[in-house]
Amino acid sequence: LNEHIDGLKTINLQSFVKLLVCDAGNEICMSTECHKCNGNFNDKIQQKIIDEKRVIEWTLWTTSAEGRAVKTDFSGTVKECCTVLHSKIEHFLMHVFIKRQQASYFETIKLNVTDQYCLLQVDYSENFSIVQQNEIQSAHWAKKQLALFTAHVWSQSANHSIVIVSDNPLHNKYTVTKCLEHVLTHLQTLLPSLEELVIYSDGSASQFKQRYLFKNLTLLARDANILLSWHFFATSHGKG
Repeated sequence: LNEHIDGLKTINLQSFVKLLVCDAGNEICMSTECHKCNGNFNDKIQQKIIDEKRVIEWTLWTTSAEGRAVKTDFSGTVKECCTVLHSKIEHFLMHVFIKRQQASYFETIKLNVTDQYCLLQVDYSENFSIVQQNEIQSAHWAKKQLALFTAHVWSQSANHSIVIVSDNPLHNKYTVTKCLEHVLTHLQTLLPSLEELVIYSDGSASQFKQRYLFKNLTLLARDANILLSWHFFATSHGKG
């Protein structure tokens, strides 16, 4: 599309955001409520289309009838493509703003950790399939899987990586709670002066972002006698 907009021969994520807003760090601008830049898309893109009727092709991620994310090819005029892009700008800018703010806060915590105030990031890795050498053909369709719960903690004296290997391949509220119990127990051995732990994860509803976790978090904090808080990365930005 940029080849059909006057002055946009080359563009990347950062320059595209700067083109649309006057201050990428201002929530008002990034929520398209700023009176100075909320018309930038029209002024700097739509009004600079070289040939509105030129037919082009573009690709979007869509959801199939089976609920799968698939790439879908579209064809239409440059003007139609710009209209589609414009419909996604508000959500896109707010997503970028949230992602950057959360990442900035995460980095700030990392710079200020002590042995009493620490940062922990947790996530499930993709299940590990056990493969045997020279296995028979039918064994290919009956591989046993192991779940890998990963954790990394930042403290002033040292950083520690932890992996819990489980023969229960499920990733749900029960397995998360049990893994957290093991992680906290181990951390109190590694960091006996630990008083407060800030935890970060992605927003998976089946694993972390649900009411059962927060109920269990209060129990874990009570049993471990430490302060616990939980934060979520922006959507699709939680992988370590």
